[in-house]
Amino acid sequence: MTIEELSKSEGIWGSEESDNDDIVLKSSIRFIRNIGGYVFPRCLSGDQRDKVAGSLIKRIEENEDCTDSSFINLQSCSPVDRHILFERNIINDMIHDNGDMEKSTLVLSKKQNHFYLLNVRDHLQLIINHSGFHFKDIYIFGKKTISKIEDGIGFAFTAERGYLTSNPDFSGSGIEMSATLHLAEYLYPGTINEIIVDLKKRGLALKSSWIDGYYVIVTGNAAGMTDKSVYDMMTEGLKETIEKERKVREEAYDENRTRIEDRVWRSYGLLLSCRTITLFEALDLLSQVRFGVSLGIIGYLTIKDINVLLYYIQDSHLVKRYGLAEGDGSLENMRAQFIRNYLKEVL
Repeated sequence: MTIEELSKSEGIWGSEESDNDDIVLKSSIRFIRNIGGYVFPRCLSGDQRDKVAGSLIKRIEENEDCTDSSFINLQSCSPVDRHILFERNIINDMIHDNGDMEKSTLVLSKKQNHFYLLNVRDHLQLIINHSGFHFKDIYIFGKKTISKIEDGIGFAFTAERGYLTSNPDFSGSGIEMSATLHLAEYLYPGTINEIIVDLKKRGLALKSSWIDGYYVIVTGNAAGMTDKSVYDMMTEGLKETIEKERKVREEAYDENRTRIEDRVWRSYGLLLSCRTITLFEALDLLSQVRFGVSLGIIGYLTIKDINVLLYYIQDSHLVKRYGLAEGDGSLENMRAQFIRNYLKEVL
């Protein structure tokens, strides 16, 4: 898969099985491992990086059919291609901005439901994603996959500290779990602090995402914990958050039906008629429309339709799709045109 093909694909939103997807955009687990006998990537020599990557790629290829997988050298990617990976949450802002990509490799599956990052902060990161609330499925898949790779490689592990990672917060279990949520109505009753406090008591953190209403629940300091303990901590906290959000949504809609419907339809109308629009305005309007779809206010759009748009309307995705130059002044016009055409197609 080329980056151009990636920029036009639905990614994980292509799945039709998305439990609680009106609230949970995606579930994600990251397994972090380092090969024993080697220092962390930042301190590796060039030859050592090659040996580490070669050993891991060999095990990955032995472990699964990589016929449709893409092997991407992150350092050699163009700025636009690299930013598309960032917009898809395949690489994070720390990698993108700080340039931790010397001889770093991305092994990306065609469906983008799982991928490997080699020699980025740690020797190996296996990330598994699924739309909606699907931690059980991706946890089982991730455990099986990482265990098969471990069979042929000695990962850094001690009985006292568990798996050793560059960030001590993940030492022990060697996993990080996160869930991206659309908490649309928590903003209006002003109860977002309530959920932050509740999650903190469970050892979880709530972080703001790219626009108001979207948040990420992430496991905090899990040093010394087993992966099962981390899994239970996340799933229990997420279930409770979903229940609270759903209750708040229903109560808010019962009490303010006209106001909410007006906000939803105004947002939809603007998206259908705009001729120029910034990314952040589009994301804000789509957040309102997504909320309306989840309540059944708009019946001919789906959550999947909105999720896919969250990819497609970002700057580098549009630059790649239309062959624009970076900084092209027509970007906001093209974004508006794409949104109008897309929404008309799904009617």
